[in-house]
Amino acid sequence: MITLHHLNRSRSHRILWLLEEAGTEYTVKHYKRDAKTNLAPPELTAIHPLGKSPMIEMDGRLITESAAIVEVICAKHAPHMVPARDDPAYIQHLELMHFAEGSAMAPILLNLYVGRLGEAGAPLHRCTRASTNS
Repeated sequence: MITLHHLNRSRSHRILWLLEEAGTEYTVKHYKRDAKTNLAPPELTAIHPLGKSPMIEMDGRLITESAAIVEVICAKHAPHMVPARDDPAYIQHLELMHFAEGSAMAPILLNLYVGRLGEAGAPLHRCTRASTNS
């Protein structure tokens, strides 16, 4: 059984999606960010000092990092979702697996943080638009 530590407004939504697609049994422990600081609650930082999410518990291990979690779940519970290494589609699979963290998250987070700065972030708005268009 897999336990997903799910923090609201986090990357763990994609792990929920994968668990559903894989059709494997899992439980979810829900955590809410602090309304003022947006930080993880003490209950989550007690499990991991950075309050990371997603995290899963599987086979007696705590596994962090989205891409690692996806690879572990696919290997154990959904091998049919991963092309064979000698299949030409395998390289595209790897690119898509690493796209979320490697290419997509930097501009998304930059837009999020600059947006929270309000007028103080105005000089950076041009940079955030450029980063999402490249």
